[in-house]
Amino acid sequence: MLDVIVYGLLTGGVLALVAVGLSLIFGIMDIVNFAHGEFVMIGMLATATMSISSGLSPYVVLPLVAVTGALIGLVIHYGIIVHTLGKSLYVQVFATFGLSILLQSIAVMVFGTRYVALDDPVASSRVNILGVHVEAAKLVAFLVGVALVIGIWLFMHRTRAGREIRAVSQDTFAARVIGLRPGKAYLIIFVIGVVFAVIAGGLMVPSQIANAFSGTNWTLISFVVVVLGGFGSVPGALVGGLIVGVVQAFTGVYLGTQWQQASIFVIFVLVLLLRPQGLFGRKSGDSALVGGHE
Repeated sequence: MLDVIVYGLLTGGVLALVAVGLSLIFGIMDIVNFAHGEFVMIGMLATATMSISSGLSPYVVLPLVAVTGALIGLVIHYGIIVHTLGKSLYVQVFATFGLSILLQSIAVMVFGTRYVALDDPVASSRVNILGVHVEAAKLVAFLVGVALVIGIWLFMHRTRAGREIRAVSQDTFAARVIGLRPGKAYLIIFVIGVVFAVIAGGLMVPSQIANAFSGTNWTLISFVVVVLGGFGSVPGALVGGLIVGVVQAFTGVYLGTQWQQASIFVIFVLVLLLRPQGLFGRKSGDSALVGGHE
């Protein structure tokens, strides 16, 4: 049982990194991004392609992949997202769903439909954790994922820029009155959300295969994690990711991998029925992205 818990937690740390970007974008911009999983797919395919073509470790090329993700985030933000701000939910859903299809199509044209896998000696080496031998890739992904989630929480709480972004999320009109620029906050948050998803994809590809359609599944998982933790909560994304990771691990071992997807839907439905605001969901008037009060 210990090995199942360890594997589940390691997976959960990366799930949290994927989900926190979705939570950030919703918490600040009030946009439900149905293309979020495609950014994970881009990170996986870009990292694998760069690593294979250059002969370098995926961890060496990951910073370049992150920069590429930031540039993609900038283009999408100015090209699509800014035009959906303040619009109806239908506009946002159709815009981001259309973006999802567009990114899939571009990925098919660039990478094809074949699955891509990496064989990195460092990533495939084994590490002993509490007597459980796990792939180094999973441990690295967990450590980096959790570190980035904690880092963005500290950024939102301990820096002037972070406090300004939170002020924008609470009251856009009041933020404008005191001289803050909501557009700048929206840009920063969207790019961070995209970069986190891309990095998560790059961290996962040394231990997983991927193709142009891998993002669809990650979008679903991200929404479950965010709903479980509470929309707009960074701590919620972390805890939600860990819980979903462990549930998936136990489901895969004791019921079979074919039930893992079903277990996610069960969690989703139970949370909506029993605690729709999530574990760390904010009440009206609470500040976004904090998981509590100052």
